[in-house]
Amino acid sequence: MSLKFGVKGYDVPVRYQPDVCIIGAGASGVSAAVAAARLKMSVVLIEKYGFSGGATVAGLSGTICGLYSSGKKPQQIVFGFADEFYKILKAKKGVAEPVKFGSTLLVPHDALKWKESADDLLIEHNCTILYHTYFLKAFTDEAGRISSLLVKGQEGQFAIKPKFVIDASGDAEVINSISGTTFLGNNGVVQTPTMIFKMANVNMPDFLAIDPADLSRKVAEADASGNYNLPRHHVYVFPLPNTGEVLCNMTRITYKDGSIPLGINSTDLTFAEIEGRKQSKEYARFLTEQIPAFSKAYIADTGVQVGIRQTRSIVGKDKLMNDDVATGKKNKNAITFSAWPIELHSKSGIKIHHLEDDFYDIPFETLIPQKAVNYLVAGRCMSAEHEALASARVTAQCFGMGYSAGAACGLMLHENLIASQLNGMMVKTWMKQHNLKSSNEK
Repeated sequence: MSLKFGVKGYDVPVRYQPDVCIIGAGASGVSAAVAAARLKMSVVLIEKYGFSGGATVAGLSGTICGLYSSGKKPQQIVFGFADEFYKILKAKKGVAEPVKFGSTLLVPHDALKWKESADDLLIEHNCTILYHTYFLKAFTDEAGRISSLLVKGQEGQFAIKPKFVIDASGDAEVINSISGTTFLGNNGVVQTPTMIFKMANVNMPDFLAIDPADLSRKVAEADASGNYNLPRHHVYVFPLPNTGEVLCNMTRITYKDGSIPLGINSTDLTFAEIEGRKQSKEYARFLTEQIPAFSKAYIADTGVQVGIRQTRSIVGKDKLMNDDVATGKKNKNAITFSAWPIELHSKSGIKIHHLEDDFYDIPFETLIPQKAVNYLVAGRCMSAEHEALASARVTAQCFGMGYSAGAACGLMLHENLIASQLNGMMVKTWMKQHNLKSSNEK
C-alpha cells in the first residue's frame, strides 16, 4: 500500500495502521502505550533514540520526582502506573533510597535499568516499538482528524495511519505540525537547559555526609574566586544505585547575553550540548579539587542530550494555572496530582516554592488540544502556565498523564467520541471499569 501526500510523484508506503500511535517514548509515552495495550488496542510507539526514557534517561535527569508528599514527614502519595514502574525498578535494584529534596523526596534511578524495564513492559504488552525513527509530519482530513503520520526510519520514509494519536514528544511536535495553537514559556522565555553528568569512584560515606546547602555555598565561593567558571550556584547532587556513582545536576546553560537556548532550535541545541559538556568538565574539576569525597572521582558520562525543561505547550481545553499549583487547587476532573514544588530554572537562578502538607490536581482537560478530534498530548507539552509547568513536568506526573491518555483512546474508540468531548470524570470512570489504576490507587 502507498500513500500520496499531495506532492507530484511523492509516494511512501503505509507500513502500520494501529489503533494508537504515540510519538515519544519518555515516561508519558511508555505509560500511554501500556494503558492502550491493556485495553486490547494495537499500539505503535515512535522514538528517535534507541531506547525509551526521554528526559529522565537521554537527558540523565535520573530521578523519579513527584511520588511523595511535601512536609515534615513526606510519604508516598502518587501510585497507579508511577508506582508500578517504581516497583519494577526496585525489583531490578535500579533505584536508590529516596533522597530529601527540600520538603519532599525524590528517587534516583539507574538509566540502564529504566531502559530495560520499559523494553520489558512494552514487549510484554505486544506494543510495536520503532526506535531510531523520527516523526516528520501529521496530516489531517476534512473533519480535522489526524489521518496519517509521516515518519523516517533508517530504511527511509514511510506512513502510519492510526485511529488515534498521542503527542508525547515533549515539544508538541505533532500539534505544531498541524498548526495547532501552542505557546512558548512565559512570553517566549523558557526554563534554562542543564547538562547533567555522572561522577564515578566517589567516596560514598564522605559524600553522604555533605550538607547540600554547604556544597552550594562552596560552589558560589569558588566561582567568585575567579579560579572556576561556575555559573549556577544552587546545585543538586544525588547518590545513584550503583556503588560510587553520583548524579550531578549543576550546570546552567545560557548565551553570554543571558538569552536561553531553545530546545526546538538546532543551532541553540548544538550550542547547549557543547557548552553543557564544557560546564560539566568545569564543575567536575571543582568537585575533585575542592570536595574531598570527590578527590578520586571522575566523570563517567554526561547526558545523551542536554536536559530540556520546557519548549512548546499546547493551548488546551483547560489550563493548569500558576495559582492552581501555589494554592493546591483541587479539580474533579483530575487524572493525576502532585506535591512537587514549583522548581523554576531561569537565567538569574532557581526559584522553588513548596506546597507544605498539600497537593494540587492536574485536570485531564490540560491534555486535550483545542478542537482536537482524535488526538491528545501527554507530558510536558500539556496546557500549563510557565510556573505551573515547572512543577507538573516531572516523571511521576508524566506517568499519570500518559496512562490516562492511553486509556482515553480506548474510551474514544469504544464510545465513538472525539477528544474535545472528553472530561476527566469520564476517563477516570472508564479506567476504573477496566481495572486501570489511577494515581491515587495503590
